Amino acid sequence: MSEQADVREALHQYALSAPKTSGVYLWRDEKDIVIYVGKAKSLKNRLSSYFASKRDIKTRILVSRARRIEYIQTDNEYEALLLENNLIKKYKPRYNINLKDGKTYPVLKITNERYPRLYRTRRIQNDGARYFGPFPNVPAVDDFLSLIKRTYTLRQCKRLKKREPCLYFHIGRCSAPCADKISETDYRKDIDEIALLLEGDLKKPLAELTEKMKAAAAAREFEKAARIRDGMQAVRALRGQNSVEDMDPESRDYIGWAAEGALITFTVFKMRGGKVVGRDLYRTESLKDEAEVLPEFLIAYYTDPKQIPPHIFVCAGQEYELAEQWFADRLGVKVTITTIPLEERKQAAETDSDTENRTTVNEYAYHSDTTEAAAAEKTPVYGAVTPDEADTTPVSGSASEPEISKQTAATSNSAGRSEISERSAADRLPPSVLRRHKAALAMAQFNAKEDAARRVKELGDFPALEELQKILSLDRPPHRIEGFDIAHLHGKYTVASLISFKDGNPDKKNYRIFRLRTTDGIIDDYASMREAVARRYTRLLNEAAELPDLIMIDGGIGQVNAAKAVLDALELDIPLVGLAEKNEELYRPHINKPIVLPRRSAALRVLQRVRDETHRFANTRNNRLRSKEELHLQFEQLPHIGEKRAARLLRSFSSIEKLAAASAEAAAAAARITQAQAEEVIAAARETAARSSSL
Repeated sequence: MSEQADVREALHQYALSAPKTSGVYLWRDEKDIVIYVGKAKSLKNRLSSYFASKRDIKTRILVSRARRIEYIQTDNEYEALLLENNLIKKYKPRYNINLKDGKTYPVLKITNERYPRLYRTRRIQNDGARYFGPFPNVPAVDDFLSLIKRTYTLRQCKRLKKREPCLYFHIGRCSAPCADKISETDYRKDIDEIALLLEGDLKKPLAELTEKMKAAAAAREFEKAARIRDGMQAVRALRGQNSVEDMDPESRDYIGWAAEGALITFTVFKMRGGKVVGRDLYRTESLKDEAEVLPEFLIAYYTDPKQIPPHIFVCAGQEYELAEQWFADRLGVKVTITTIPLEERKQAAETDSDTENRTTVNEYAYHSDTTEAAAAEKTPVYGAVTPDEADTTPVSGSASEPEISKQTAATSNSAGRSEISERSAADRLPPSVLRRHKAALAMAQFNAKEDAARRVKELGDFPALEELQKILSLDRPPHRIEGFDIAHLHGKYTVASLISFKDGNPDKKNYRIFRLRTTDGIIDDYASMREAVARRYTRLLNEAAELPDLIMIDGGIGQVNAAKAVLDALELDIPLVGLAEKNEELYRPHINKPIVLPRRSAALRVLQRVRDETHRFANTRNNRLRSKEELHLQFEQLPHIGEKRAARLLRSFSSIEKLAAASAEAAAAAARITQAQAEEVIAAARETAARSSSL
């Protein structure tokens, strides 16, 4: 195989390993120069498409000249579009030049006048006006401006001068400040409400618009109700989180990091002039305590005083005082490090009292079954069954990765001070500013987590499996692990999820969902677990299929004993462990004392990944069942529609919104009703859709 073919195959494999999330990707040539920047709704699908057999000549040339692919994940396509625009302007890639016109995305401007105007513009000036955006969704901007013009009576003229009211005043589209028909105070109230729609709390203004929409629908003014509905949808579209561009010119960095055992990934998002202009991704290995990781990275990463921004944002719960002192004493730079609270981290308690009541890794104590455990074993009888070296190469950004220092920083008495300062710093930020920083930091954290997970997938999680073998006294490492979880809503829509991990990574082709029969309508997690385990392994035995090396149950001793009783009835000797979410404790059958592993334990991490995946998979199916039934009930509430007709309409239109937009003839044909009845159905569907869109 030629060198060119080797490179193409390596790029293809990298594309196949990309996540199915939105983001921006960069192609680099042999000199590491960016030659193309693109965006994608699904990075995996988009990047993989470049290697399809039948592609045009331009695509084949691009792939032939590429040597490396990078990608940056975003929360949504909106952010990907903005980030793509910024990176194209920064790198000016060869294959993007003829595809972009160099324009910026529009913003909304509230002028700095006695009676301000609101309009769309692409020019941002230092004129005291208030700017909101940018907004790549131009139709949503136009819908929003249309809503404002029909809901608020702002002035329409570019120059305000004393005169008689114009036509806009007489048709109710302007309050005529030029003729003193409105006070400055009342006019400012409207401006403040509009600003609230763009950056404040949406609850009150949307509630008022909802009432207006309902009133229009009740008066059978459906076109007016639809315009208000479209306007509210435009507001929500414009308010979609944008963490890659804002109006704050201050230079700042957002640092996220994630660990998978000893593997650690740091992501640094650089914001300059209100735009994300770069991302650095660094990989290393460390067994240090979490509190020591971040300050060590900060000291190693920031070495040039000219490149250090005045503000750095990190996740709450991290210690940073020593890094701030280092910047001031050694580099002569004053840097403000602000912690932003994201999701709370799950922390296993490690107090002395906990240690007394739990079994450690090296202790295995056997006790009699508790009442809970005994109840779980009421099982029906089932029929007979015929590390290599650490990768420290930077993925993007600087030419070489900073060496992560091995010094241990003294952190005495800093935890309490950090917690107080984190709360006070976050409390001082306005809600809209805090939301913006949270979104940017969450994006950095998301990219770090994805890269850490990708490293585990690339390398395999063999150290974790070996540790798990030792802890649970298994005969061999559990190369295949199957996990179970139960999900229901007050006993309804009960499902069990079965997920499979192979060598520490998800094996999605072996995922299964069980719609449980014996417990639908009742709350009995033990019976649900028994049914799911019985159905799974009865089938595997009948088919003489491969059995797992370990079964993990999402739950405590009760669920574990319930599953164990089924395995005993089927005469299967498969190791079994439960992971209780509250304190991350491991339970084995018939042993009441749990095993408590260190928080950084690789074995605990792989079990947490299995547990979290079973939880996600079960909840996804449970929510889908609930949504389907709720939608069916919505159709049944329409006039002249019963259970059978609702099923026909659901098959034809799939949602109330699509039915509301359909013609009476189409509805009559689908539900097999008269034209007059269909018109009543359509009118009721429009009212229901209007109410739903306001929620």
